[in-house]
Amino acid sequence: MNIEKLLSVYKTKTITEKELKEAIKGSYEEVVEKVTQLVAGNLLQPVVAARTNGRRPALYNKYRIIRQETDYSNVIERVRLLNPRFDHQAYFNNPELYLRHIKEIEDLSSFLWRHSADLEIPMSINERSLQIWGREKLLKENFSLLNNILKFNDWTLNSLNFYETPEPFFEYIHLNSTKMNVLIIENKDTWYTLRKVMIEQNQNLLFDREIHVLLYGEGRKITRGTGKLEEYNSGMLAGSDNRYYYFGDLDYEGIAIFMDLVKENKNVDIRLCTEIYELMLSESDKIKLPKSKDYRNNNVDLVAFTSLFTAEASIKIRSILNEGRYIPQEIINYQIFTGLMRLGL
Repeated sequence: MNIEKLLSVYKTKTITEKELKEAIKGSYEEVVEKVTQLVAGNLLQPVVAARTNGRRPALYNKYRIIRQETDYSNVIERVRLLNPRFDHQAYFNNPELYLRHIKEIEDLSSFLWRHSADLEIPMSINERSLQIWGREKLLKENFSLLNNILKFNDWTLNSLNFYETPEPFFEYIHLNSTKMNVLIIENKDTWYTLRKVMIEQNQNLLFDREIHVLLYGEGRKITRGTGKLEEYNSGMLAGSDNRYYYFGDLDYEGIAIFMDLVKENKNVDIRLCTEIYELMLSESDKIKLPKSKDYRNNNVDLVAFTSLFTAEASIKIRSILNEGRYIPQEIINYQIFTGLMRLGL
């Protein structure tokens, strides 16, 4: 911690010559030079009654720390721009709280100005988090912080109208048939959301394709062990002719999971649900995409993967990945799935 920062948070109103030397950590001449600068910069004031240390050049034995008043005028103007649902007066009275959580507050305000009607429609916790803050796990990872912001403005968590997604069963069979389409979903929230829509509306037609089974891939878990999906197909779904479609995050890891799944299960018909990915690309224009945290799989065969798309979509996928960003599959949320699903045949 530099000396200026130390002075701003120092526990007492004064600081001794000895404490200054310990904090500055230099030769005596360097300490004198730095203290002289701090006095000239109106951060320290000599306590004359404490006298000097008797050395040349001299330092006073004690200095008074001059606290700098924070200028909150800019903060006040920004608070005025918040959505009316915020408690403006509370932030006028506590501007430091606004500065402490400024990004989360302003992102929520921006959402309320533009899309407050969307709160009337329920979404999973990750879907809502992505929709408001552009990060699908922010609500879970910073639950206490965001809850405090809500409480400060006399809101409750119910104000965001999201539902929790408890650990699901591995599969959800909506309809048995001699020929079945199985949609593999990488993440829990999306699996739970689509299952919720299918149950609530008794619908299973997605992009003019009947979806009979939803399979929760649990990220990499579905690729652990060669032929694992083949075993599932010949065991749990024995007796039917099955075709599998994959839907995951549009990032290197999600692509690698799909490619490995195909490679390790050669006796199963596995395809990419390209229609959903194209919709993800379209929806991605509406938000600032989060930065990818995972570059471990940037050696995946992008040529093979992008060949499954149109030239325009392929270019857009490469551009997003090259920028170090990704599209979480939670971008296709409850509201969107409700509009996509039609009554099954």
